[in-house]
Amino acid sequence: DELQKLKDIYLNGGSQRPLIKELFNFFVRLTKVLHLAHVIVMTSDTFFIEQVCTDSTLTNTSRYYLVDFFDDDTARDILISEGLSEKDASYIVNQIGGIPWMMEEVLESQDPISEVDRLYNDVIGSTVEIIGKLRKEGLKDKALEVMKKVFDKRVDIFGDDMDIVMKLAEYELLFYDPVRREVMFHTRLHERAAREILKEIR
Repeated sequence: DELQKLKDIYLNGGSQRPLIKELFNFFVRLTKVLHLAHVIVMTSDTFFIEQVCTDSTLTNTSRYYLVDFFDDDTARDILISEGLSEKDASYIVNQIGGIPWMMEEVLESQDPISEVDRLYNDVIGSTVEIIGKLRKEGLKDKALEVMKKVFDKRVDIFGDDMDIVMKLAEYELLFYDPVRREVMFHTRLHERAAREILKEIR
């Protein structure tokens, strides 16, 4: 997990041999050549893993698996089994979906409904902070335009939108599914925050 943190490290202090590429080629040797083990790599940075699979000997030797959040029905059943009313569980799932760590935060709170509001405030605060960072880089307008395109499902992942989508995915505001080639907001709260920010800007 989190192997993308190695992507800017090179062997021999600056040669053109990226450490991450050598590591994945070693994984191929362990699996395809020596048949000693399976290797599972987990990351939310799907652009990173797609690039690694394309650039190394992993082409045609690896497979993507989407480890997704709980679906709504499962999430609702879990919340109810933990003591929430059906009404409260349905409201919480409608707001946050089936994100395990958010569900845990809600269940540990004395006031689960208010906890949803706190989680949203955290998300919109971090989203505003991200937009502020992009403004300093001269990318704010492009980022907001891409966020609008996500709502309209017209993101050009192979064209002009790719760089900003990669940056927003790195900030975990957007999520890119490399199998279906789809771009979506990271969570429902991020989608809600983006909608609110775009409305305020108009």
